[in-house]
Amino acid sequence: MLFARDGYERTSVDAIAAEAGVSKRTVYSHYGDKETLFLLVLRETYDGMRDRITSIVKRTLGDTDDVGPSLTTCVRETVRAITRAPERATLVRLIMAEAPHFPDVLELWRNGGIVPLLAEALAPLIAAGQLAGDPAQAADHLYALTFGQVNSKSMMGTIELSDAVAERIVTGGVRVFLRAYAVAPA
Repeated sequence: MLFARDGYERTSVDAIAAEAGVSKRTVYSHYGDKETLFLLVLRETYDGMRDRITSIVKRTLGDTDDVGPSLTTCVRETVRAITRAPERATLVRLIMAEAPHFPDVLELWRNGGIVPLLAEALAPLIAAGQLAGDPAQAADHLYALTFGQVNSKSMMGTIELSDAVAERIVTGGVRVFLRAYAVAPA
């Protein structure tokens, strides 16, 4: 991907056309302009990653009687999915570099991501009395204790984490989360 290698500014429509094996005119007729193509590439990459995470969250937290192991499995599988996705570090770098110039890129970051997915999955567990608290705040805390640590230790995916380090982050983070949000048995 040229945008990943060269960034938005240094990627020309001529280079895009050459890479795709089409004329410059074809690029313009399909996408209108370079900005539209750039935002489309970011959106499709982001949506693909979000779809994978959504699938994991629904499968692991959708119908559970044992919150602790289910949360651990959910976070573990999501961490594996995001840390092993080659496009993740590239996507994060592009979003961080280009967000000040593209408000639509900021909307990807603000309105998407893992936290809303977690809040949506935690809400029924809270409603059922398996966890306590506000779903949005609980999701923020779970994210900070697990995915936030993964992002910090891996420099947002630029440094590979060993399985042992990732597992320590996941199990420790979920354990601390449950100390705050688990409901004591009656």
